[in-house]
Amino acid sequence: MLQVNAPIGNIFVDKEFIDLKNMKFEKLRISRMDLEKRIFRQKTDLGTDIGWNLDPGIRLRPGDVFKKEGKKIVLEQLPEKVISVKIKAKNKAELMFLVGHIVGNRHRPVSLQGDEILFPIQADSELETFAKLFEGIINSIELTIKEQVFYPTLGGDLHEH
Repeated sequence: MLQVNAPIGNIFVDKEFIDLKNMKFEKLRISRMDLEKRIFRQKTDLGTDIGWNLDPGIRLRPGDVFKKEGKKIVLEQLPEKVISVKIKAKNKAELMFLVGHIVGNRHRPVSLQGDEILFPIQADSELETFAKLFEGIINSIELTIKEQVFYPTLGGDLHEH
């Protein structure tokens, strides 16, 4: 088993890897939740057993690269189910604030993309639950379920009550 403590870089950020995106990396496909684990073990797409015990303060991101014993491994985040809330009304800022408040009170991370708010769900049945929570504004928004890689907007995990 390969044991690593920190990535050596990121293919989306570091210049030395940006030009090498088409390079042959083994891929370790993991969920967003697994990216947050400090200790983890799994096999890559080519069967290499990799385990990490991350150094303090290290947070993994999609595109992080590990290199050990001649192997280069890149982290790929798996898609997950999300609810998309598109604001259809003119008072977008006010409605986005209200939607963010309702979703935030359920301790869900959010991603802001223009006039759309995305947040992860576990089951399709949650769409009905959130439709009820948004009952007062349901005619001003459009709710749909998508499956995509979810990147929370930075800072969403630093809140206090």
